[in-house]
Amino acid sequence: MNKINYKPQKEEISATPRRTGKFLRETDSRILIDSQLCQVGWDVKDKNQVLTEESAANGRADYLLLDSRSRPLAVIEAKRFSINPNLAQEQAKEYAESIDAPFVFLSNGETIFFWDYKNSGARQVDSFYSREDLERRNVLSKQTRPLKEIGIPDKFYYFNKEITVRPYQKEAVSAVDIAISKGKRRMLIEMATGTGKTLVIAMILKRLFESGIAQKVLFLVDRKNLAEQAREVLAEYLRGYEPKVWYGGKSREFGRIVIGTLPTIASQLERFSPGHFDVVITDECHRSIYNLYRNLLNHFDAFHIGLTATPNLGHYEYINEKEKKLVRNTYEFYECWNHATKSGEPTFAYDIVDGIKDGFLADYSIYLAKTRITVQGLNYDGVDYKPSDLERKITIRSRNKLMVEEFRLHETQLGGDHLRKTLVFAVTKNHAAQLKEHFDAVFPEFKGEYAKILTSDTPNSDQILADLKKQAFPICLISVGMLDTGIDAPSVENIVMMRPTASVILYQQIRGRGSRLDLNIKKKSFLIYDFVDNASRFNDPMLANTMPGDKALPADFNKYVDEERKRKPFDFVIVPESEISDEITSREIINIGPEGMAIDRKAYTEKFAEKIKSMETEPIVKKVLDDKILTNEEIQKLTEKLNSPEYYFNQENLQEAYKEPSGSIVDFIKAVLGRYKFPTKKERVEDAYFSWLRQKNFTSEQTKLLVQLRDRFVAGDVEITTEDFTKPPFSDQGGISYALSIFGEDNLKETLDELNQTVLI
Repeated sequence: MNKINYKPQKEEISATPRRTGKFLRETDSRILIDSQLCQVGWDVKDKNQVLTEESAANGRADYLLLDSRSRPLAVIEAKRFSINPNLAQEQAKEYAESIDAPFVFLSNGETIFFWDYKNSGARQVDSFYSREDLERRNVLSKQTRPLKEIGIPDKFYYFNKEITVRPYQKEAVSAVDIAISKGKRRMLIEMATGTGKTLVIAMILKRLFESGIAQKVLFLVDRKNLAEQAREVLAEYLRGYEPKVWYGGKSREFGRIVIGTLPTIASQLERFSPGHFDVVITDECHRSIYNLYRNLLNHFDAFHIGLTATPNLGHYEYINEKEKKLVRNTYEFYECWNHATKSGEPTFAYDIVDGIKDGFLADYSIYLAKTRITVQGLNYDGVDYKPSDLERKITIRSRNKLMVEEFRLHETQLGGDHLRKTLVFAVTKNHAAQLKEHFDAVFPEFKGEYAKILTSDTPNSDQILADLKKQAFPICLISVGMLDTGIDAPSVENIVMMRPTASVILYQQIRGRGSRLDLNIKKKSFLIYDFVDNASRFNDPMLANTMPGDKALPADFNKYVDEERKRKPFDFVIVPESEISDEITSREIINIGPEGMAIDRKAYTEKFAEKIKSMETEPIVKKVLDDKILTNEEIQKLTEKLNSPEYYFNQENLQEAYKEPSGSIVDFIKAVLGRYKFPTKKERVEDAYFSWLRQKNFTSEQTKLLVQLRDRFVAGDVEITTEDFTKPPFSDQGGISYALSIFGEDNLKETLDELNQTVLI
């Protein structure tokens, strides 16, 4: 699909009714429908594309969309805002059948339903389909065959090696087959790190391609290196399907499979109608559901398959409330939440305990450290401790020196004929830099090559990772937020936790970095060095498997409760900001560069503006200003030029400095030169609100009340609760009693929770 260039003229804008929740006339709805059709590339004035008031059985179709050969594609039934358009199904179907249009849209200008009435039920969509996407979906619907007719292979060749498909991988593929055959369009696969999630997805996609169910796929990741890893697997297994990787800037490369980072696809969402992709795969999907990228996922009307190694929290005793909600939201998005049992039931699950038991994952032991970092007094943001607070607790030279010395002592005691590859998890870049000093000091024989730092702005990070896996040095990587997820390093035999966490999900992800087997070094197990009491905080299922010589613990450790845990694991002291002088300061600085150099946020943005203005006459920048799409080579050249050792002008740092988490390098360049304006907080909240509302099926009474909530709280950072219905204007309309009467108690609470979590946070 070509980029949508339609922009309403002034007279159109002034004539367009505001979507305020008022009861609009059908003619008002049609003005909105016309605008929405134009936004996805339809020319509503071209009678070869769009007809209105077309004769049909027992009436007239409000709109008839035509394909490129002027054949009927879809009927649009328009209703006024106060009517749920889904109520017009039978009328619209009768029109479509008489005209021989394969599809139906139902819309009141605010809510849109798409209905492939010969094959599935009606479902709410984010907008209309483009002509190209509607035509392609029509072709697909006529050439599919049942998945049960396609066998699941026992073996396949992968990088010139014969691979035997594992039993649980077959079960995962079969589970998706069954779900699709039952009409499900959202599925969740939970598989522990190291069990081959991406390969399972490759097997599933091949079957969807061969059955004719899918033609175009979007594979979403949140980091560039994860995109490259996915591309490598898919390109090898799905030869001929040309997976293309998108990150940063714009791309013209449309393969059968597009692998994109979440920020990149979010910044280019206007290029796609909801029907552009048939399947959307989201890796580590729990991170996408709970934040701004949920709107991205909701945009695509596709089969959604979520991949994660972490949502199942069943083994763990203490889970904070926000992560419980995160996991629940993940299950709900993928339609796997059982409201009766209040538990998640994924399409398929295979966790680390299963993998160890079946011999497909490395077993692990836990070395319980002799020092403990207390969490008392740390600020807690709902999911994890604040890095600035952690740094004050952790970056203490004597303590860090003691832990590194303890690590060296124990590694020496273990002996062996090789140096054990190690991942160390630090709190901040400053903490990592200090740890590097200590590792250099206690391993002097390696002349500074034993350990290296890996952060988001480390130059040549891909090469450093490759060296860890394939070269003798480095032995150890010290990471800040880079190795939590998605790094495939089977040779790692040590996981060193030097940062406490209140997040069981992060704990699982860190632990999972060591779980892969490595036949080259005969690795069957790994060791977790826990210097910060994470394992006991979450009652890790392997706690009984501790190293000989560790500090003695009771034999029945699973029942062990120390004094700290008696107080509730997350009942922390919240220290007011006014009492922490450096807390406020930390909000005004950002850390850049591999050593975590601090720089004033304002100075950073000013220097970036100076740099861009000095480059204004350069061809690449001129191309950006002319709204021309950069090639991947040009994007790489621009990135390298900006990411200098002095200021590290990269996308991640700029997003933090400008507080624009979805901004791209191109967006920031245009903003500096006055060619782009980031949406205001109010605009973001309103967009998120209406996107969320369009995915729901509320009554007109419920919608009216929710719109009033939006109008009242759109500009604030407040959380909406049932108590707000006791205040004007809601108290004048019957207050909480009225709200309960139209929602019901459970539904009202769930709706407000979801509104707070997906729109107002």
